[in-house]
Amino acid sequence: MSGNPGRFDDFKYATRVRALNLWVQIALGAALFAGLNFLAARHYANFDLSRDGAHSLSPESVAYVKGLKEPVEIYAVFGPDSENPEAARARRDLRTLFSQYEYLSEKHAPVKARFVQAHIESARAEALARRFGSDIEDMAIVACGQKFKKIPFSDFYSSEEGKPPKFRGEQLVTSAILNVSRGGEQKVYFLKGHGEMSAKDSSPSRGLSEFAAALKSRNYSVEELDLGEAKQVPQDAGLVVIAGAQAAFLPREIDELRKYLINSNGRVLMLLSLGPLGGLEDILFEWGLMSDDKLVLDSSGDYESSAGDLIARSFPQTPHPIAKYLVDIGMPVQFGSVRPVRPDMGAPLDDSLKVDPVILSGPTSWAETSYRRAGIQRYDDSADLPGPLPLGMAASRVGGNDLGLTIPGGRLVVFGDENFAANSRFNRLGNSKLAVNAVNWMFDENSMLNIPARQLESYSLTLSMNEIAGLGWRFMVLPAAILAMSLFVWLARRN
Repeated sequence: MSGNPGRFDDFKYATRVRALNLWVQIALGAALFAGLNFLAARHYANFDLSRDGAHSLSPESVAYVKGLKEPVEIYAVFGPDSENPEAARARRDLRTLFSQYEYLSEKHAPVKARFVQAHIESARAEALARRFGSDIEDMAIVACGQKFKKIPFSDFYSSEEGKPPKFRGEQLVTSAILNVSRGGEQKVYFLKGHGEMSAKDSSPSRGLSEFAAALKSRNYSVEELDLGEAKQVPQDAGLVVIAGAQAAFLPREIDELRKYLINSNGRVLMLLSLGPLGGLEDILFEWGLMSDDKLVLDSSGDYESSAGDLIARSFPQTPHPIAKYLVDIGMPVQFGSVRPVRPDMGAPLDDSLKVDPVILSGPTSWAETSYRRAGIQRYDDSADLPGPLPLGMAASRVGGNDLGLTIPGGRLVVFGDENFAANSRFNRLGNSKLAVNAVNWMFDENSMLNIPARQLESYSLTLSMNEIAGLGWRFMVLPAAILAMSLFVWLARRN
């Protein structure tokens, strides 16, 4: 039996051609795969298919991030308890949020986010502590150049009784990016020269060093101001704080404060003491407010601490932005000797002026006129004021022009007590939140962003045993049967 060498050579040649063709196809496929990935890494787009746009930034944030001129760094620093459910939720939500900022900023000034486990990455944590201060754990830090702002993880979540929690991450982070990236410095001046409480004083009862430290940690510059020496309120004053003045103001000083509020659209935070107001009542009158020299008392027990402080846990039906966070978490405020601050019905009508209560005393409270008298105080309807009474008021003005545009005017926030911001009480209950939020509202830190908090939704599937068995049949038994049938057909064809 003789073979056919030509046919055998043709077969070997065809085999080689097929093998070469196969390898060429593999090489072309690999090159195509690499090329597509190369292009996708540099030119790609995200599409948010979620029902409520949970993975997209709002148009306001998009506009602000695209307008950045300098790079922005965001750090999320976790402490030793980083594995608990709250920290895990924060890590998940922040990672999703920060990735949106990074994606959006790729063609503009970059926004870079980093997550740091302080107890594991000790070297990096120490470097961050040297740059931003020691209190960095369980914080998000937004930095641009030398400016930075810290946001506690707890601030990212707000909840109302009976409602699911909401995530305020975008609102707070975008606000912080604006704060650290824009030019100029926001200065807070604490007035002195009239026996006021001092931002440099660390004493428990008359010191405001804790309040000042809280402002500094939020990137505000804190200084003191003596209007008796200065000719006017400095032009760089973003806010003037008058805390517990004990002596009367000179007429010139009152006039300078009035001009600062009206002409310069300034901001003033007043923390009033009991007794005469020393000329500040003239400013209150211009802003539609008054504060009676009366002591707010409440003998019900629900609104009084063991030390005799007034516990304020009532708020207007529509919460003011200053107090909204306290309402969301159900946090009261502990006042010392507090006087009422209320609208002045005798003040002239002013369409440009808006006056709102911030926090109220309880329904069983009253403002006692004879508070200096010794003995047990009882309500006297002929001299005292019945509760509930406003303990803090916020007044703001807007201006207009011929085009119908509204221009923000000055802002005045008045609380009838200076003691709630003192070092001894600052970190009790919601005191620090109330004081700091008042400053934030003055500067429009959060309310200037029309970014709603996002609902945190969780989905659960409840199945009966029969439904579970049906799912097992559909997703396990049927695929296994098809696989077995395919194997049987393959074996049959092979044989």
